[in-house]
Amino acid sequence: AARHLTMHQQQQQRQPQPRLLDGACPFPASPLPLTPADIGGDASMFSLYLHEAIPNCIFWGLFNAGALHQTIQDGNIPQLRLITDLFGGLIPELPKHFSKRGMLMDIMLTEPPVVSFNAGAEGGVVIAARYDTNVSVLNATGDGATVLVAQLSANVSIAADFGWGATVIHSTAVNYAVKYEMFPVNVKGWIQIIDWVVKQAGPRQSLGQLWDTYVKTPATPYIGLDKVATRAVDQWFVVSSDVKVTQLPPVA
Repeated sequence: AARHLTMHQQQQQRQPQPRLLDGACPFPASPLPLTPADIGGDASMFSLYLHEAIPNCIFWGLFNAGALHQTIQDGNIPQLRLITDLFGGLIPELPKHFSKRGMLMDIMLTEPPVVSFNAGAEGGVVIAARYDTNVSVLNATGDGATVLVAQLSANVSIAADFGWGATVIHSTAVNYAVKYEMFPVNVKGWIQIIDWVVKQAGPRQSLGQLWDTYVKTPATPYIGLDKVATRAVDQWFVVSSDVKVTQLPPVA
């Protein structure tokens, strides 16, 4: 985990502080560290090269637009009651004072997440984020009022290989600090929960799923990608692929 935090620190050192210039992306790109022979030696039909400035700029824009804020509340998660009794391992005294009461969690990024692409690293992509979590108990009367019982500050670093068919989570580094607590908070328990959530959710996501979900064109049913390969080079992410064509229906 310490290794990945060090990679993040190196990324911050080489990356200038964001500065808005007439709406342009505030993160500069860098030259592609591949020779013509490296590029020409790829036998794929096409290759796409993405600099880490692209996801960093997107996160920066979303953060400044106030879009990186998530509220999780009892009643809005299908087939799951988010009640105080579930938090007994995280805030042991909570169920004793507020038994079977609905919960609300506000999760707010405190700075834009940072993405770095690292050639040869275990997990070619490292994502680092800092956020605050406000944990509240809903009023028993159902009037929407809440009682704040804890406020936590966290930083998370995830090292992963983002493949076309699957995502492999190599490691996570999670640290929590208590900013406010009505009752003692089990910090170790919060760290274990986030680590478990990342390792469970990560493998269920893939670049191929994102492509199928968001790339919609009239040609999509008939033209697809085949033999897709992904890799990270210094500050760049490469997607190489062949193209497959499905026979078109007869013209009416």
